[in-house]
Amino acid sequence: MLAGPDEDSGVRRQVHVWYAVTERLAESALAEARDLLSPAERARCDRFRFDRDRRDFAAAHALLRHALTVHEGAPASPWSFEEGVHGKPFLTPGQSALEFNLAHTNGLVACALSHGGAVGVDVESLDRAVNGDDIARRYFSAPEILGLQELAGVERATRFIELWTLKEAYLKAIGAGLSNPLNDFGFELTGSSALVFNAPAGVARADWQFALFAPSAAHRMAVAVRSDRAVDYAVRSWPSGTAVAETAIRMSWV
Repeated sequence: MLAGPDEDSGVRRQVHVWYAVTERLAESALAEARDLLSPAERARCDRFRFDRDRRDFAAAHALLRHALTVHEGAPASPWSFEEGVHGKPFLTPGQSALEFNLAHTNGLVACALSHGGAVGVDVESLDRAVNGDDIARRYFSAPEILGLQELAGVERATRFIELWTLKEAYLKAIGAGLSNPLNDFGFELTGSSALVFNAPAGVARADWQFALFAPSAAHRMAVAVRSDRAVDYAVRSWPSGTAVAETAIRMSWV
């Protein structure tokens, strides 16, 4: 089980990250995933037009239920959820003190769990068909735009996805969604592994920690954690639950 908010005071905070590359999942695993969903989740799943979207939705929500079960020891199916004003899900009161967040994109699903601090996770496909330059001009901070302009081709497209994924993870952690201005905060990715958070007005940079992962050659995964101390990220694959020697390609430092 995860340590409670008052345990291990003064040491590094632990965040558990689970993910699955859904294109690698066997049909039997996907069938079991669907069986874990609530009736409302199955109804939402069935409304997706494409098989891959139904696959990723079912895998994401089953992954979350399995991760909660592992860390809290309760059955996977009875977990119930509610949503905040901007759609951030949370556990119905009385079940657990865990903070969590869930994300899915074409071919990849993930969740992050922690005690004692808000957490957000986002995943994106590197081949996502978007006009990164246009989106950056409209929504990115000045340092982010300058950083993109220093790159070209595949490097530039990859950097756009990395920045977008980090920004989404932060917005999901604070529960604001895209209603929050995206250009009043940002990230600087310099050197081979540096990650600097340029916090919005009224927010202390030191109160937030970030990590960027490459769980597959075709994806990026970002985790945002409200924490004024360093974070250890314990990464596991689903459905096996096997610990993965997954090292962040970039990480902020206290």
